[in-house]
Amino acid sequence: MDISLIKWKTKQKLKNLLISEKTKVFFLHIPKSGGTSIDKAIAKHYRHSYSRIEASPSHLAAKMLYGIDIEKGETNKLLQFREQLVIYEMFRATQYISGHVPYNPKTWEKFHQQYVYITCLRHPVKRYISNYFYNAFKESDHFKIKEDLPTFLDTPLGKQGGFEYIRYFGGISEKANYDYTSSVAIARAQDNLDKLAIVGFLENLKDFIFQFKQQTGTELKITHRRKNPINNPHIDQETMKK
Repeated sequence: MDISLIKWKTKQKLKNLLISEKTKVFFLHIPKSGGTSIDKAIAKHYRHSYSRIEASPSHLAAKMLYGIDIEKGETNKLLQFREQLVIYEMFRATQYISGHVPYNPKTWEKFHQQYVYITCLRHPVKRYISNYFYNAFKESDHFKIKEDLPTFLDTPLGKQGGFEYIRYFGGISEKANYDYTSSVAIARAQDNLDKLAIVGFLENLKDFIFQFKQQTGTELKITHRRKNPINNPHIDQETMKK
């Protein structure tokens, strides 16, 4: 037998011995909902079997494959591409998977008995404002926002951000002009959200930590990780009403 093959098989056996059998977790990370801190806390317990669907590389890959234009609100293909990456990781039996990835009913049907589905929410207006100022003033060009807030609110991407929760939990529609603000879309998102094992809230991380331990046996220590470039921004009342 080839010596290199023997070395590879030995390495794989050692790797399998090192990876203890943990409860598999899939974290649907909603942007600017405290997810970065949560993700880092969980990842510490899954160092040998962890996959983060990174936002920027997946965006660049989707742009190359599908020619999407984020500024025009063409994010459906990007999110669907990330869904495919998650499916790949689940078939690999990766123990912890996370990323800005929406709920997919087919993935749920196939893997919900193998993976604990979790997410963390935040007050939607606070999340929207935090997401805007983070993307407007960060150094990276990934999803960079160029408009001021009142102007951004009327852009395709700005309007899309207003129903982000519906898109993430209701699932991405193949229909070109699908109305994510309809009662049907909202009801679907609520039904899917109810299926998740843990739905935490940024405003009450102690409860999230408690639920995570109940589901997985692992106690998390969550520390604040990602700081917004702008703290306590002033927003006029007219803009807030929108």
